[in-house]
Order: sequence, then C-alpha cells, then structure tokens
Amino acid sequence: MARWLLRPAVAKPFSRHLGLRAQVVERSYRLVAERVPVSFDPASHAVLRALEVDNGLKAGAIVRADWIKPLPRRRPGQLTAHLMLTMADVNQANRALRGLSLGERRIVVRRDVEEPKRCARCQSYDGHFARDCKAEDNVCATCAGAHRSADCPVQDPQLFRCANCKEDGHAAWDHSCPTLRSKVRARTARRADAGFRFFVTNSPETWVPEDEELARAPPPPTVWSQIRDTFERVDATRPPGTQQTIDSFFSQASQPPAGAQ
Repeated sequence: MARWLLRPAVAKPFSRHLGLRAQVVERSYRLVAERVPVSFDPASHAVLRALEVDNGLKAGAIVRADWIKPLPRRRPGQLTAHLMLTMADVNQANRALRGLSLGERRIVVRRDVEEPKRCARCQSYDGHFARDCKAEDNVCATCAGAHRSADCPVQDPQLFRCANCKEDGHAAWDHSCPTLRSKVRARTARRADAGFRFFVTNSPETWVPEDEELARAPPPPTVWSQIRDTFERVDATRPPGTQQTIDSFFSQASQPPAGAQ
C-alpha cells in the first residue's frame, strides 16, 4: 500500500485532497559513516554516484551526504570526520550498514541515533525551541554564561561548562554530555526496533540484535598479535644464547626476510 501511494500518479491527487500544503514524502534512512577522509566532497553528485558504484549500491541510493560537525569546528590538521548519509531505500541502507569502501579505506557505518532537540536559548532538552523559550536570559552552550553562544569568548576546552550537567570540561553541545546520553538512551529504548543493528524488514538477516552481532565479531587485534611475526622472525635468525639490544632488534626487524624480493 505504501509503495502504491508513492507513485506520482497516486501521490499528487492524494495530497491535493488533504490540502494545499500536504505532501507525500517517501521515508528516508539516515546513517553515520565514521572517520571519512576530509578530502571526500559530499556536495559532489559525481562523488556520491562513484561511491554507489564502488559499493554495489543502486544509482540514487544515497539521497544526500553532509558532514556532521560544522567545518569551522574542526581541529587544525584533522584528517577524518563523521559523515551523515541519507538513504532512499531500506534495503540499500542495510547494505551500506555492512560497511563501505572509499578507495582503499574501509568505512564503518552505523544507524543514526536521533538526538532530542536542544533549546538554543536556555540549552535545555525540555522539548521547546528558542522562539517558545520563557527564560529571561540567554545561556551559553559553551561556558553556561549569561550571553549568546555566538558571543562566547571561551576557547579553551578545559574552561567549558555544561549548562545542563553543571559540570566543567565539556559544553552543552558535546556528544559525550551525560545528560544528552541519558536522553538519547531513553529515546532509543522507546523505538520498536531498538537494539537491532539493521533496519528491521521481512528479511531474517535484519533480525540480528546488536549484542549478538558484537559477540560474533572477531576480537580486536592486540599489540602482541601485531608484532608477534616480527619477534618470531628475528628470534629465528638470532644465534642461540645471545641477547639483543633494542636498537639491534629493530634494525633487524626493519630488514626484509631472506629470499624476499
């Protein structure tokens, strides 16, 4: 029924009967792509189409892409950032959730967690906006002072103060804010598909809870697993009964093994 309603020949007269401002809008699915190189241009139509082709997605599956953090807030020399992807189809969104390849880089993709709206005047999460705020004075989102956030002179993160938690060290807009995290957890728990990695569809592949998916994932690499081969290779070439220094060990570790091209 929903697919039938989205047909242009059906959607236009249907919305017209509802009123002049009524619109039939297809549902979109928002994803977060983590640690995308800042050289990526989300505003380029050609770049998005190439990303779809490289990852086996249908043409037009990515409706739009936007950097989550405003560019002026980036750290000097920052190399990667989080990207918001808006997908047009649930199956294409679930395909992207398995991960995307960008050149030789593998990008982790997760579902976007919708955050509660924060009032730009008093900084609270009480469900109102600045135009309806009854607070007498502005509250700064960065230092909790009685001024507009745009006029805040504080630049040192150690001097930030949260207007909600009343704690120093982070601002009200910080995603690590305990108040924001508790609000998000409560909001997420009320969703029917809470706790699932994918958008739930008729396909059993999407019924895997996040905890089960995490349990099946391979353990993260340890330091020893990354340097074990180097140690074993050096030990095999070291004469028995001798003890190497750190400098001599790394000088041998940097050399290719015998017979290597």
